[in-house]
Amino acid sequence: MLCLLVAGYAYAAETSEDAGAAAADAASTTMDTAAEVAAPAATEPEAPAMAQEAPAMATAGTVDSAESLEFVSGEVSSLDEANKTVTVKLYGETDNAAKDKTLTVTVDQATDITDGEKDRDLKSLTAGTEVDVEYEAATKKATYIFVY
Repeated sequence: MLCLLVAGYAYAAETSEDAGAAAADAASTTMDTAAEVAAPAATEPEAPAMAQEAPAMATAGTVDSAESLEFVSGEVSSLDEANKTVTVKLYGETDNAAKDKTLTVTVDQATDITDGEKDRDLKSLTAGTEVDVEYEAATKKATYIFVY
């Protein structure tokens, strides 16, 4: 009978240990589940960050127009004030075709014409004036003319 009591006591101790281990596993599982539930909340602030990046991407279109700008140096060969065009004989061109040695650009009120110290007007671009011209390649519209 003593054996049965000892065996019963040992069984009861094992059962309570198993119950304790099961409770610990359940608590661990509950903690893991709570961490998984909390994890999506930690990622939610990323959505506004992505929304903040969208305006930066929208302004990327303005960079494309800046990339289409060309820059040349030369001297004014002719000026047409009525049509607001300036023809520049380009420096450094070696092609035989005359059209490859000249560039005709249009100007408007947005075109910045300067000598570095003061703004100039279209009339100041006389034949022989040395200039640097920045213009939009697609439209041949001058955005900036620097007068030497």
